[in-house]
Amino acid sequence: MHFVLVILVVTVGTFLGSLCGIGGGIIIKPILDAINDFSHFQIGLISMSCVLATSLSSVIKHLLNKTQIKYKDSITLAIGSILGGIAGAFLLGLVKKLINDDVITIIQNGLIMVFMMLILLYMLVLKKKGISYHLESIFVICAIGFFLGMISVFMDIGGGAINVCIFVLLFSMDVKSVAVDSLLVIVFSQTAKFVQYIIMGKFNEHVVFDEKLSWWVFVIFIVISVVTGIVGSILNRKIKANYIDYAYNLSIFSIILMSGYNVIARSIQLTTK
Repeated sequence: MHFVLVILVVTVGTFLGSLCGIGGGIIIKPILDAINDFSHFQIGLISMSCVLATSLSSVIKHLLNKTQIKYKDSITLAIGSILGGIAGAFLLGLVKKLINDDVITIIQNGLIMVFMMLILLYMLVLKKKGISYHLESIFVICAIGFFLGMISVFMDIGGGAINVCIFVLLFSMDVKSVAVDSLLVIVFSQTAKFVQYIIMGKFNEHVVFDEKLSWWVFVIFIVISVVTGIVGSILNRKIKANYIDYAYNLSIFSIILMSGYNVIARSIQLTTK
């Protein structure tokens, strides 16, 4: 039953991730935390791998379709996100040495909930009032990429939902048009994290595959992520921007509920141990 549920979670998360540019990890991470059927490392690995596969396939599809990309801004964001991804992985590793996985899960889900509530506030209230900016400084854009890459890796989410809102706010773009830039930040920050894990021997320190997460199940996750990434990027070009907005806002609201549940449930578990 859990296997079917996890497959459904990955499918829905990665599809919405590529459609709206939110990456999917922001959906996958809280739900897998709630199911609590995998280790903290396995959940992070599933989220990272699915998000990376989805985002990379979506970006390739956008490039093949010749989607308009501002390469100067995108490259600047990419550089910042790579550095941010490295910083986020280092920070997460440092925190894991000080506190246990249950507390980390509470912190991550708490941060996700706070960020999502702020995003929903902006998208539903402040955006309608025309509150947005049009930043062009390369240094500021790089700093934004660094921040987004760092928090996405630290929270094991990919960070797309936060990326989209920040881009809408700071670059005066709509949800549909920021999808490519958001996915690029995800690709580079998560790649930096993956490479860092290899170099630091994280895969040797932790159990990657066991009776709950077999290698063939992991392959299924990746295949689903690639397929939904392609389908989502195709639909992103065909669906009207306001419908993408609806899907984005609904996803954010659902994430708030799930993250809030995780914070309460894990807190209760800690107090009863």
